Amino acid sequence: MQIDLDQVGETKEYTSTVCIVGAGIAGLLLARNLAARGVDVNLIEGGGQTLETRSQEIYSAKMEGNHHDGTTRGRFRVFGGSSTRWGGQLLSYTADVFSPPNTVPSLKWPIANYDLEPYYSEVHKIMHVGNDSPELELFDQLEMKKWDCSDVKIRFSKWAPFSKRNLANTVGRECLRSTRIACFLHANATSIEPSKATGRIERVVVKNYRGMSFRFKAQQFVICTGTIESSRLLLASTSISERGIGNSTDNVGRYFHDHISVSAATIQGEAKRQFVRLFSPRLVGGILFTPKLEASAELRSRDRLLAVMAHFAIEEPPGTGVAALREVLQSIQRHEKSGQVIKAISTLPGNLKEIVRLLWFAHVRKRRAISNGAAITLRLDCEQKPMATSRIRISAERDILGMPKAIVDWRISKEEQRTVQSYARIIGSFLNKVGIGPLTWSPELWKTDDSWLKLASDTYHAMGGTRMGTDPKSSVVDCNLQVHGVPNLFVASCSVFPGGGSSNPTFTMMALTLRLGTHLANECIRGVSFPVREQLAS
Repeated sequence: MQIDLDQVGETKEYTSTVCIVGAGIAGLLLARNLAARGVDVNLIEGGGQTLETRSQEIYSAKMEGNHHDGTTRGRFRVFGGSSTRWGGQLLSYTADVFSPPNTVPSLKWPIANYDLEPYYSEVHKIMHVGNDSPELELFDQLEMKKWDCSDVKIRFSKWAPFSKRNLANTVGRECLRSTRIACFLHANATSIEPSKATGRIERVVVKNYRGMSFRFKAQQFVICTGTIESSRLLLASTSISERGIGNSTDNVGRYFHDHISVSAATIQGEAKRQFVRLFSPRLVGGILFTPKLEASAELRSRDRLLAVMAHFAIEEPPGTGVAALREVLQSIQRHEKSGQVIKAISTLPGNLKEIVRLLWFAHVRKRRAISNGAAITLRLDCEQKPMATSRIRISAERDILGMPKAIVDWRISKEEQRTVQSYARIIGSFLNKVGIGPLTWSPELWKTDDSWLKLASDTYHAMGGTRMGTDPKSSVVDCNLQVHGVPNLFVASCSVFPGGGSSNPTFTMMALTLRLGTHLANECIRGVSFPVREQLAS
């Protein structure tokens, strides 16, 4: 069921068992999960079915500290959220991310990797990639037995098919068909209001783009608005305390972090040919796999490193068949207008010969074809040291809804520089050993000043701000993602991550969300539900 609040003529109050704020990846997964367990859900989304300029402008923010590109370019206020743009990479966090060696500056999580394993498997099914792990087959292809890899752990990312990456087209459609889920579009949450007497959340105040206010009541509330918006919403909800909700110890917005990605070296000549032979992306069972060269737990412990990995970025020049086909698939994924899709498709005939080669590689050689003109870059991706000074705050400036805008004060420490430089030496030696070398290293990488930052960028993997922990003095949510001191408010977002690991965080966030669904469904069984369908018909 879908309701566009911009089309509702009068102010109303809506009631459900669970109210979910945000219909991105987490919100859609959670709504589907709860509905399947018999729980009625109101799912509210600030954007529409397609990306709108007015919705995106709400994400404008002031930058302090280092510029964080993902604040504006990596967030999408639309039904389906960031899944309308993401690459669909699935790689779980390893045990040493959840429980790092004592010698490293990373933070321990209040849960372990085995707590998420069944939910990782469930995400695989939802994304249509299966649970099978062909690593032994891939290791044989890479001739791994020849090499000493004690410092480097090679794992393989799975990539969801293009047709399954945009959850609006899969899970979203299930939500719209469900009689237990009401999806509200153009429904912008502006404030969360708790009871003065009990501290429980009573309602979420929502505005449409016409300035009309609506109230959503529920037994349980879940914020699924992404990292920056989760902190902003909590900080802006000042009906009881000027500090906001869940912020009695001044932790909301703090410990903001991302992955630092460094363009370390280029791979050319004979090294490039050896790379294509060993490390070019593989297809197994129709699923694309790419290698990730992670620092082992033993290396991290010995050299006191943050979680860090090396991977290979393959950039095809514009106009090639690979680039043209990718543009078509991405246009479809983004739900772009038919004219834009047709424009992308119009480039295919001129690249027919190369597209045939691409298909031949995929079906016969079980690899992704790489053109001779492709640029291959060795990139090093590193998590960040937790810093309270790296934070999200709110400003006096207001957006069109009347909410205070976000201030993103992103900090980068010397630990990230030390980790990247140390691992660059390790990975350079390893690649030379397997015949991928010599590499053309970026000279700024080795300097001791801030020159290395010219090579670095965020990865649109915003995390932190409502981090998970057992101590309310240093965290915002507990291991069940419940906001400390607020029994019916939860956060399902990468904002709860105490550390970043070195993998894409979306897969782990999806698993955490499904785990929360199990917990919430059990909580709702103990309560009394409000039938959404009857309420909406009244």
